[in-house]
Amino acid sequence: MKKYLFLFLLILLIATISFTLTMKENDAPEEAIKNLYDAIDVAKQKGDYNCCIEPACTMCYLGHWKFEKGTCHCDEAIKDGRNEDVCPECVNGLEKGLCTSTIEEECKLDQEIFG
Repeated sequence: MKKYLFLFLLILLIATISFTLTMKENDAPEEAIKNLYDAIDVAKQKGDYNCCIEPACTMCYLGHWKFEKGTCHCDEAIKDGRNEDVCPECVNGLEKGLCTSTIEEECKLDQEIFG
């Protein structure tokens, strides 16, 4: 009887460990995205991230645009009429109506450039 109980508990332990590892692997992409947006929120609070869309672009934060990695200045670029400095992710968001610009009432991009 003790052997069967031990065997049962061993199988239960292995199943629990396997399930736990599987859950962590499946949650990895969502956790990574959450961590990225948490980091962007911290940069916003510091005043380093002035994105014009919500949810904020990730392109600028990851350093895949003209600005220093971890910063976004697309909002100021719109205000100053520097439409060529607005990252493609923000342009796409603005076209979808995701504007949250804190500088202007509306996000307006030069129609000659962005048509």
